Amino acid sequence: MTGFREITAADASLFREKLGETPSPQLIGCFEAFYLWREVLRLEYALLDGVLVVRAWDGEVPRYFFPFGQGDAVAVVRSLAARSEAEGVPFLLTKVPEGAKERLERELSGLFLFRNVRDHAEYIYETEKFVTYRGTALQPKRNFVNYAKKNYAWKYENIEPENRKECLAFAEMFDGNESFEADNEALKTALREFGRLRLDGGLLRVDGRISALFVCAPSEDGQTAAGLFLRGDHRMKGLIPLLYQEFFSVHPAYRYVNLAEDLGIEGLRKNKLSYQPFRLLELYEGVRNPDRF
Repeated sequence: MTGFREITAADASLFREKLGETPSPQLIGCFEAFYLWREVLRLEYALLDGVLVVRAWDGEVPRYFFPFGQGDAVAVVRSLAARSEAEGVPFLLTKVPEGAKERLERELSGLFLFRNVRDHAEYIYETEKFVTYRGTALQPKRNFVNYAKKNYAWKYENIEPENRKECLAFAEMFDGNESFEADNEALKTALREFGRLRLDGGLLRVDGRISALFVCAPSEDGQTAAGLFLRGDHRMKGLIPLLYQEFFSVHPAYRYVNLAEDLGIEGLRKNKLSYQPFRLLELYEGVRNPDRF
């Protein structure tokens, strides 16, 4: 299909405008998420009938996000699906939130088949819980934080121009780590372009050296931090919950934080659940119903 182009920094205003017209706590509710992963996911976009359409390439097959903006997104989806059918190309929808799925089912009854992908569900937390770790369920986190405060010579800092070079050097320590792979390139891009993107971040030093960092971006919903990157020395007990506590203590404008999906990784799922999420944002994959096209 023609009309799609690569995402560049110059597209920030367009993305923010369209994302702001249909704000969402989803991780892709901010331009920075698209921009920083544009190469990893081979992202492209087009403006079609007033809505922003973004697609990611999986090999030779494109996967479309539900369009953003106040135009007739459903009509655009139907048109894209019909064009794909005519060209003999599979049409796949990815990371479709519940509301968009229900809208497609209501307005295009039977044209798409959806499945809930638990591995893609995004974890949303109330940031106040990270500040206090109040309650029985979060007692282990309080214990970890107290241990870290007692046993480490630690210091919190916001990520600023003065320490970004050190942050980049810290991120480079994770190069070659299979747990991060291409994600680390996106983090390094974020740190290099931190000043011109809408990013917030914090770090912890232990014995003067950076030992953990967190980078997020404000979603266009005006209250959610899109948690984009987290790195830390996991040999140091309590470092990550302490970092969250310090960061959200000095960034009270964020009411919620989206810490992304668990990808079906058992240990990661257990860890994310241990922070007691406020909500699991369910997301769906959609395909054309072969009986209706």
